[in-house]
Parts: sequence; C-alpha cells; structure tokens
Amino acid sequence: MDSQSLLFHANCPSCGAEIGIHSATALTAVCGYCHSVLMINNGQLIKSRRRSAILEDFSPLQIGTTGVWKGQQFILTGRIQVHYEAGMWNEWHALFTNGNSGWLSEAGDRFVFTQEKEKKSLLEKFPICGSTVVNYQNRNWVVTDIRQIKQGRLEGEGELPLELPRRQKVHTIDLRSGKYFMTMEYNRTAEKPTIYVGEGVTLAALKLQNIRSASQIRAQSGRLKGKMQTGKCPHCGGSIRAVTGLATYIICQQCHTSLTLNKEKVQLLQADNARQMQESELTIALGSEARINGVSWMVLGAVVMEELGPLKAIEKLKLKISPKNLSEEDEDDYDSKWTEYLLYAPDKGFLWLIEQENNRWALATTLDEWPEIDYPSPLIIKGDKDKNLRCLYDYGGRVIYAAGAFYWEVNAEDVNYYRDFGTEKHKLATTLNPNEQSWSVISDVPASAVAAWLQNDKKPTIVPTPMPIATADTIFQEHQNIKAVDFRNKKLLRKWWFEFEFRALKKIQESGFWIKIFNIINMPLFFLIIFTDYFGFMNLVFTIMVCVFAYYVINLNFLKNLKKLLQTKHIFAYYGLIAVIGFSSLNWKHYQNFKETSTSGYSHSTGRWHK
Repeated sequence: MDSQSLLFHANCPSCGAEIGIHSATALTAVCGYCHSVLMINNGQLIKSRRRSAILEDFSPLQIGTTGVWKGQQFILTGRIQVHYEAGMWNEWHALFTNGNSGWLSEAGDRFVFTQEKEKKSLLEKFPICGSTVVNYQNRNWVVTDIRQIKQGRLEGEGELPLELPRRQKVHTIDLRSGKYFMTMEYNRTAEKPTIYVGEGVTLAALKLQNIRSASQIRAQSGRLKGKMQTGKCPHCGGSIRAVTGLATYIICQQCHTSLTLNKEKVQLLQADNARQMQESELTIALGSEARINGVSWMVLGAVVMEELGPLKAIEKLKLKISPKNLSEEDEDDYDSKWTEYLLYAPDKGFLWLIEQENNRWALATTLDEWPEIDYPSPLIIKGDKDKNLRCLYDYGGRVIYAAGAFYWEVNAEDVNYYRDFGTEKHKLATTLNPNEQSWSVISDVPASAVAAWLQNDKKPTIVPTPMPIATADTIFQEHQNIKAVDFRNKKLLRKWWFEFEFRALKKIQESGFWIKIFNIINMPLFFLIIFTDYFGFMNLVFTIMVCVFAYYVINLNFLKNLKKLLQTKHIFAYYGLIAVIGFSSLNWKHYQNFKETSTSGYSHSTGRWHK
C-alpha cells in the first residue's frame, strides 16, 4: 500500500497541510501537523472544535506500518488512545487490501488483532469474570476481563472509521476461548454491543514493515522504550527508578507513596502519610539486570504478598466459587509470604521471578492460549481428575506493599484468588478477581540458577554458588516452552512428578555424589594406614594414587562431552557406581594382600608384633 492507494487528498481547514484518506468508510481524520480533529463528509474535511493530543508511549507501531495477518496485507491508518483512571491502551485501525478493516489492540505489551463481526447481545445479565460463559460461532467463550470506565478520555491520530468524542463512557468485556479472543464493546448510543473477534498475536508473526526505529523514537520522544531513568520522589525526596515508555505507575520504595508518570515527569498522585508499611529488604534490588538466555532483563518492580486462606479471599472478593478439599479449620495454615519481581526485556516482554520462603524460587509466564475449562466453573480444567494432573492448592494473596515501576496500578490490600494445577515442578496456575482472570505457567528453579542469572550484577545477594550459566539457561528454556496443552500429556506429567518426588535421584547424575560415596567407602583405609603399624609408606602412596585416579575418572574432567552424554541418557549413575565399586575393590584388595604379607613378615622378625 502506497500513496497511490489513497482514496482522495484534501487540505486541513485549520493549517492547510495535505491529508490523504485511504478508506471510503473513514469518518474522522486527525491532522498530523496541527492535531485538529476533522470530520469527513462527501470528500471534504470539516473542522471540529477540538484537538487531539496523543501521549507518546514509545510504541514501535506508527501510521503507515504494514504487515500481514491471516494471509491478508494491511496498513495502519489511525490510532485511538484510551485513557482512564487505571491506565491506558492503544487501538490501531488496520485497513486490509481487500477493503476490510480490523483493530490491533496494544495494552501492557500484549497485542490482539480483532475484526468487527456484528452488533448482538450475548449476555442476559451482568457477567461474572471467570464464570459467565457464552456460546458464539460454535465456541464456548468465558468472560476474562470487565472494564467499566465512566469518563474515559479518547485521543486519536490518523484516519478512523468512527467519530472521536473527547470523553466517553467505555464499557468493554473481553472473552477467551483457547487461543481466540473476543471483545464486546458497549456504546451509550447503541442498543446492542459491537462484537469483535480475533486472536492474540506477536509483532514478529505479523511481519511488520515501516515500524519506528530506535532513532525515530529518540527523536520523537527523547527516550527509548525500556530506558531506565531516575528521579526524586516529590513526597519524600527519595530516589525512584522508572522505565520510560513502559511504566505508568510507580511506588516509592522509601515512603510507599503512589506516583504516576506524565510526559516523563513524576507527579504526585496521592500521599498517604498514615499508611505505615512493614519494611522489607528485597533480595533483588530494583534496577538490577539479569542475564537470562543471552538477554538482559531489567528488574522493574517488586510486589510483596502475604498468603490468605481461600475462604477469606473468597469473602473479600465476593466470588461465587468453592475451594477444593478445605475446611474452615485449615484457614490458619495460610501464613506464608512471597515476593514477585517484574522483569522486562524490550524485545521479549515481561517475566515474573518469584521468591518464596526458605530461598525457593520460581519463574512465571502469562499464557496467551488458555487450557480447556470445564464450565461453568472458572477453576476446573478438563483432565483435572487425572491423578497426574492434580489440583494442588487453593489460596488467596494480598499485596503488603509494592515498590518500583509497573504498567498497571498496584495498591496495598489488593487481593487475588489462586488455584494451582499440575506438579510441584511445573504448575498451571490461574489468578482470579472480580474484574479479571488469567492463566500462567509457574516453574520451580534452583536458587543457584537465579544466582547465575544475576552474577554480573552486584546488587542482588543470592546465597548459593551460581550454577553454570548454560545449565541455568536450559532451565529457563524448558520453562518458556511449556504450554497449557502440555498439562494434558500424562507421560510428561509423570516425568515432572518423578523429577520432583525423587530429587535425590538427580544427585546420582553428578560426579560429586559418587565422589562422596567413594570417600565414605575408602575412608577406613586411611585410618588403618595412619593409626596402625601394619602398613608401610608404600601402601599409603598406593592408596592415595588409586584415590586420585578414581577422582579423576569419576569426575570425567578429561572427557566432558562423554560425561554430558552419559548424564543426558541418564546412565551416569551406572558409570559412577561401577567406578566406585571398581576402585574401592582395588584399594581393599591391596589392603588385604598387604596385610597378609606384612603380618607374615613381621611374625618371623620379632615377637613384639604379636602383643
């Protein structure tokens, strides 16, 4: 699509700049020079009484970006930016070569491509997030997000197929069915909601062209998306960190005051001196960088959570659900705390690193493709009665305090309800509250892997010695490759249960385990040599040589590739056992032979050896 595909040209009635219109269905155009909002009527541009002011949010998309979705080429011709009390999101209008149009939604670094289908009422009463299910186009769709915005501010640019009021009541309901996505948008002037259907997408899959380069973003915005900036809290003067173009909400780590970013200047949103939060030292300092799988991830923020009993969480959230296998007496058992660190990489998106008690760690990634849910319950998935796919826990979580930068608003006392399925090693987890539901994969990771990822940053204080970075990255890759459908794979689930329940067996795949066994078996020889008079110097030398050679062979330092192969095939334990038995037998056989020889020789030389 180039300039020749324009429907008509016209001059802006405010500043005279030339404006090109692509679509015959366009109703609104925003001048790119003076930002006047213009109405399109019979090929003419009519000036309105307002101007539009798009907040530069460092999006890689822009007017004129082209791409391909479902085999159809498209060009982005306009954008609507919705501002409301809890944040903002972008709606990019896409015009396809066949004349159809669609919307590329950009919110929280996630992208959804949808097309308008029809105006139709699918809900008979107000929906319940996670529970209300509707049937549309032979699919069951569950309500996953409910937003009622009384005074949403709409800004725009480019050409749009609708009018653009400055403020409008925005009421949207998002639904999901596996990988598919649907939005029902309620307009105050329409009797029935408009239905949009599509799917979650990645920018790479859209094969985008003419996106904004880093230099363009710098020129237009002054700072590159993902750039860490520092400033002073206007309330206490403490140092704060933010990521430009990404973080909208910041919580001061010193005084816990909530702040908001407005055109790269930190302004006071609210000051609550009465709120005295429990001080907590974060293990990973904000602003740290983790090197994971060859990518630098910035630690943007941290949320400190306390566990709630599921019945208490249900009461606070007023959810119409029931926890599994729980009595009121169990409520007192929920008293743990954990910290969720938000990590961000400009090219990869977001990742959660979770610190649990007793130096236990986990990775968490939000899923775009959901598991099959056994409706009408939002917390039961198909296959959960399988003994391998177990319902592990029901629990609640409440925010104690948060610090750092986030792309959504985080408040103390926020509560969510959680249910975990799967295994202790890898979990399929859902998060539910009255406004939203999401599904994630959570994988336990060793503390030594976290230490490896953060070993080049001096701020964190992870206790164990870092494991080899290649091994840590392999753990991350395994986590990233897990999908919801994998939790229906019985063979894979049995493997995960085996790896968790028999953690000790993993040690037998390491050299250190067999070296310790060798030490235990052969330690008596050293005591016998040192504390008895039966053996000579040469016997001690022989034993030490055998031990050194055994260490060398068991550790396989000279054949690292062979060792890796044996461990990959899970047969290193057999090799270690054979090596330990073989070298220990050699030591003890030599001990027996030398004892017989020495006893025989000594008995003929002097009688004192018999005392």
